[in-house]
Amino acid sequence: MSTEKPISALELSGGPFERGRKYGTHFKHLIAHLIQEGFYKELRARTTKRQLLRRAKRYAPFIEDYSPEIAEELKGLAEGSGRSYEEIIMINAYEEIDELAGRCTAFAATGNATKDGKTYLGQNWDGVDWEWGGGEFALLLTIKRNDGVNILNYTSPGFLSCAGLNSNGIGICFNTVPRLALRVGVPTYIIVADVLRQKTIGEALNSVLRAKRAGCFNFVITDETELYDVEGTPDDVDIAYADDCIAHANHFVSQKFYSKQDMSFRISRGSTFVRYNRMRRLLKQKFGALDLETCEGFLKDHVNYPSSICQHPEQEKGPKIRSLDSWIMVPAQREFWIAHGMPCEHEFQQFKF
Repeated sequence: MSTEKPISALELSGGPFERGRKYGTHFKHLIAHLIQEGFYKELRARTTKRQLLRRAKRYAPFIEDYSPEIAEELKGLAEGSGRSYEEIIMINAYEEIDELAGRCTAFAATGNATKDGKTYLGQNWDGVDWEWGGGEFALLLTIKRNDGVNILNYTSPGFLSCAGLNSNGIGICFNTVPRLALRVGVPTYIIVADVLRQKTIGEALNSVLRAKRAGCFNFVITDETELYDVEGTPDDVDIAYADDCIAHANHFVSQKFYSKQDMSFRISRGSTFVRYNRMRRLLKQKFGALDLETCEGFLKDHVNYPSSICQHPEQEKGPKIRSLDSWIMVPAQREFWIAHGMPCEHEFQQFKF
């Protein structure tokens, strides 16, 4: 896996349609490559192009009702990239369209848990080879909106948001979890995008609660002092508050959902429990002394290698999962530190507003 190219960065400004059009135009070739090689090639064994687009079209009215701003941005993205509106929705409904393998380990810490009392929010963003795109599929967008908060937005070509931090200090990370239900509604990645448009932690949580949710997910949502873990399905939400630390991998941990999940969920199985418990142990061991360097060390951990927190692609069966990128956000300082590639092999680079 080569990471000779740095993470692609772009600044977007203006109204939502204008921002989307600029995004689509700038990354037109990458969006086309992701659609052709990912959706129309990799998913071909499970569905057809016609079925994918027909299904994507059904999400449109839910997105438009949920956030007219996001819908306009998607339409601008479609125009700029030369793709259809349905294809752009298809990308952003990826979590609901494909049966994804369990991936990503996230954490957050604040208050007495950290050396300086600041909040730290981080995760390894794991995926399969085609989602890496030779390192070109990792984008960092600086979004300057005419009204409301600005956003440092980690994403992939055609996706609005995968994770990020806004100028009010609201940050979000996302973990896949087993599917307890699935329906046509607001796709998970669209909810992530809306969370990042909020001014307060309460408004961020409301982005989840008010959505007619299409799928299942876990979000770790923080601001400068507050930590929330949000597990969601189309039918229900469980919101857990922590005054020191949160860890999460790829299984539901709340009593509301735990016993309902099917742990044959592709290759996550035992790995998710190891990564979850390992992250909890690391947080406990460094409690009170946690800082940026310590957080970087968490994401490089190799217990249960290759299916460790820092995942490597040597798994014998199933899709080959690896940590594509890693990051740590420091909301109080509006900093986003990203290691482009597996964190055990690459340095963390600072991005700020």
